Amino acid sequence: MRTTREGVGSRGRLCRRSLVTALLAGSALVAQAPATWEELEARQARIASVDILIGDVFDPSQPNERHWIGRAANFLHIETREQVVRREIPFQPGDVVNARLIHEAERNLRTFRFLKDARIEPQVDGDGTVHAVVHTRDAWTLKGSAGFTQVGGQRSFGFSVHEANLLGFGKDLVLAHEKTPERSIDTVQYLDRQILGTQWTLDTRYQALSDGKTRFLELSRPYRGLETPWAMSFRASSSDAVESVYNLRQTAYAFSSRQENVLVGGTMAAVVADGRALRLGGGLDLKQSRYGPIQTLAAGSLPPPVLRDRQLRGVHVTAGLFEDRYQAFVDLAGMTHPEDYNLGWDAQVSVGSYLKGLGSDVASPFLRASAAKGWTPGARSLLLLRAKGEARHESDGWQDASLNLGFTAYHQGFPAQTQAAYVQLDAVHRPEPESYLYLGGMDGLRGYGNHLLLGDRRWMASLEERINTSYDWLGILRLGFVVYADGGAIRRTDTGRWSRTYVDVGGGLRLGNLKSSVGRVFLLTIAYPLVRDPGTEHHQFVISDVVRF
Repeated sequence: MRTTREGVGSRGRLCRRSLVTALLAGSALVAQAPATWEELEARQARIASVDILIGDVFDPSQPNERHWIGRAANFLHIETREQVVRREIPFQPGDVVNARLIHEAERNLRTFRFLKDARIEPQVDGDGTVHAVVHTRDAWTLKGSAGFTQVGGQRSFGFSVHEANLLGFGKDLVLAHEKTPERSIDTVQYLDRQILGTQWTLDTRYQALSDGKTRFLELSRPYRGLETPWAMSFRASSSDAVESVYNLRQTAYAFSSRQENVLVGGTMAAVVADGRALRLGGGLDLKQSRYGPIQTLAAGSLPPPVLRDRQLRGVHVTAGLFEDRYQAFVDLAGMTHPEDYNLGWDAQVSVGSYLKGLGSDVASPFLRASAAKGWTPGARSLLLLRAKGEARHESDGWQDASLNLGFTAYHQGFPAQTQAAYVQLDAVHRPEPESYLYLGGMDGLRGYGNHLLLGDRRWMASLEERINTSYDWLGILRLGFVVYADGGAIRRTDTGRWSRTYVDVGGGLRLGNLKSSVGRVFLLTIAYPLVRDPGTEHHQFVISDVVRF
């Protein structure tokens, strides 16, 4: 019995020592676990320093990026200058940790084309000192390209030089020439999101067309966070071109068009509380439309467009609701890069009137509204809603009215796979020619030609199965695959009835560009139309870097 009691006692002492050891080990692990920004905010910790670490395009510490191409690219690439990143940091040494501000800064940095990733991590010293370490990695931003794109049976080709981080200062410059089925285009575009080192953005574009020209200028101070006190924008654009109305993939009518638009507006954050901001403001709207004679081509039974010259000048008031509920996802629309989606409401309504006293041709009230919202019904699912509408009322009724609804769903039920679905509903009423609805290749039916049918009501849906492999070539391209099905129908302008439902299926390669934040996914696929009209091609090759959802 003694032996037994001693044995029991020894086992008891051993168990107690094991328990103490486990507790100490657990405490050590807890102590070593990195604190989150939310935990540091709860402790009212202060930031001692903000350290900027800018990584080059290729990371030589990664075996698959340690090669001569990577070394040459890093040598030629001009790294982003530290002040460009620091201007996007809304907190300073000595500030109390604010987790929301830190996450906002991460998202803002990830929207820059010259950065392919950005994160801000806490570093806590043994004495509790907190450092904010900003990690960014540069993208390869100099792109010289020459090639062609084929979507919907129509080919475009051209060449361009695009530098998205000019001399490391974060400026974006594009020089391009393109030949499309409609026209040739020479483009010069410049974008500066930190003009003169401020929070103001300058976006300019000039295009010389074979049948006219377009000009665009926007100077704006956007909201960069929930508590940004105010935002303002000045936008002006003009275009001179020959516009075409299509039907059955042919040009039905052609006419010259001159459009001029000026929008001056601003809002301020009237109320900010509980992760929400109510923003109120107003502005000035100026529009002018001028059209030339209509040239009738292959019109068939399609009625000619109603062209009305207009000069519209008015004012508007705006109310908006913004909720900051962002979450980051990976491998939904893109590949390998963080994708930020807001699960809160982002809605805005503008109500105004064009006034004869300001020089308008007609007294016409107008309305513009937009809304976006996201949901996560499960840990591996995401639902997104996008809605937009606008209209103006004249003496003979509503004019240039449009409504657009889009629903996107993602589900990642299996490793390396993403199921994606998209549904789009559109409607127009007495639209201007620039707002016409078409059904065809460039609109989402990848197995058909462009401008298949013209109408005033439209629905489209797409399903995709996306497979992302772990294979990448020298850390530059990631291999993926996609299979898809598209469907849609339109209420035709020429008959006034709904078309039959057009369906196509297809699949091919989905290549992720791992070193560029511009055009992160390339699609090389082939699509087969299952519902065919006379003259419908057997298949369509789709070569594109545009991901619709």
